[in-house]
Amino acid sequence: MMAVTTEITTDATTARARFVAARLLVAGDAFFFLGFLFAYLYLRALNSNGRWHPAHTDPSIALGTVAVVAVVAAGVTMQLLGGRSQRQAAGISLALVLVATVCWGIQLFNPGFSPSHGGGYGAVFVGFSAAMLAHMLGAAYWLETIAVDSSASSDQLVNETRAATVFVSFLTGVAVIAYILIYLV
Repeated sequence: MMAVTTEITTDATTARARFVAARLLVAGDAFFFLGFLFAYLYLRALNSNGRWHPAHTDPSIALGTVAVVAVVAAGVTMQLLGGRSQRQAAGISLALVLVATVCWGIQLFNPGFSPSHGGGYGAVFVGFSAAMLAHMLGAAYWLETIAVDSSASSDQLVNETRAATVFVSFLTGVAVIAYILIYLV
């Protein structure tokens, strides 16, 4: 009887720790991405000699739109399906995150302009694209482990999915804000 109680308490403690760790990861990442927001706002406000956004310094709007739609769809999938069918939600979200990862990768390595002549906009765009690509790869790995881990119990799977949902939802918000600033404003 004592071993069962200890095991349940340990599982509950592990689940809580995992969820708190996911929120701490998101909080740390929020400060990381705030650096890009600050750089964007500062360099745009500074605009030395009209060099913030030189002519012909426009990344592909089609790739940016596909990337943000894929990330938003992944976040919505995790929110809607994550509580009921964790592996299915993780698998669908994984495919969508991989689509977004490919789009960010293409834009990072072929932005459609020379970053050395892109002014402040080009610098912020390339830096943000690299950061988003790294985060998308991390999210893809996390979702892949959920989708294929057959040894996890249903409680562990639910807890892991909850934690991953926090991170994917955060990336959804970052992608939407970045899309508005980089492509629309």
